[in-house]
Amino acid sequence: MQELTDLSRLSLNTATTQRWSLAEAVEGCARAGIPWIAPWRDKVAQAGLAASAKLVRDAGLRVSSLCRGGFFPAASAAERQTRIDDNLRAIDEAAALGTDLLVLVCGPAPDKDIAAARGMVADGIAAALPYAAQCGVRLGIEP
Repeated sequence: MQELTDLSRLSLNTATTQRWSLAEAVEGCARAGIPWIAPWRDKVAQAGLAASAKLVRDAGLRVSSLCRGGFFPAASAAERQTRIDDNLRAIDEAAALGTDLLVLVCGPAPDKDIAAARGMVADGIAAALPYAAQCGVRLGIEP
């Protein structure tokens, strides 16, 4: 087995440390020499956005991506708009954390109509993309 010697791009996704708070995950990264962290929005919300950004910055880490946006498909137009609005907030959060990548988990079909769900995903991404570009945040679509 080949030894990992270049850790410069290694990132910890906080989904792998669900029992840890964001502070514990940041401390674990710093202790292990992992230079990047990919927090989930729930952990950022628990700690607070400004506090999360400061925590990461003070530890000398960088945010590789923010997880997760997406989940665009919904049964009603009002719910779809609510989800688009949430993605716009996620873009703001990503920018505040200093990352240029928001990971999108696009979401399941609200019924069995896969084609309609794909259309809702495309519409949701199209609605969020101009604002993401304006904020310097890329939308990474998780397959």
